[in-house]
Amino acid sequence: MRKRVLSVLVVLLLIGAYAAYAVSQPKLPKVKGCVNPFREVKPISRSQENWSSVHVFAKALASKDIRGLTKPWEVDYKNVKIAKHELEYNGEKIEMLAMGIPLKDGKHVIAYYEFSKPVQGVKTRAYLLEFIISEDNKRITTKAVTTNGEVTPLSSCEHECTSDADCNFLCMSYCCSRDYNIPCTIACCGACVWTGNLAYFLGCVLTECPWCYEACNRCIEYGTYCMDTAP
Repeated sequence: MRKRVLSVLVVLLLIGAYAAYAVSQPKLPKVKGCVNPFREVKPISRSQENWSSVHVFAKALASKDIRGLTKPWEVDYKNVKIAKHELEYNGEKIEMLAMGIPLKDGKHVIAYYEFSKPVQGVKTRAYLLEFIISEDNKRITTKAVTTNGEVTPLSSCEHECTSDADCNFLCMSYCCSRDYNIPCTIACCGACVWTGNLAYFLGCVLTECPWCYEACNRCIEYGTYCMDTAP
């Protein structure tokens, strides 16, 4: 009984600590146009993180990006992958937390990235990805995207704008749909071994080597959407 009460108290403390962290964060700078943060930085090194399910759950509750894309009880906590990357940005070393978060439905994965310092205004970026596997169709589709906690649902490939002048704030671009190339991805990112489960495989790739995902899985359609409020 005491152990159970202690476990509950630990969970509450973790949630409280993450909530306080989220509230205390300073106001972020404006994003400068359609930024792909992976093209702005140079990877130096990476290390895998071994978080407990409680730690991941607390992070999911504290993150506006993750909460906006899924409910905490929909996450497959046993197969969440986490890594920390050391990057070079404008001649300075920064860190990036990367999380590959498969959902229990086996069809969706969240890719969450958090930079220690904003990359051209991007502090956090996340994607909700859905994949389709059939003989004629092998695609990964972007269902929603977030930038600094602002969530934009995408029921289809949106083409809302062509420049910032078409929006109240910014015109953002994203990849609507990708053809994936598993052999290329495995060769590029040796840390991820194909398991036969695409959700777990993508979770690893998006965490361990997001640059390989960008390079190997060809974008076949781009879309745009208006980000109407400053982060």
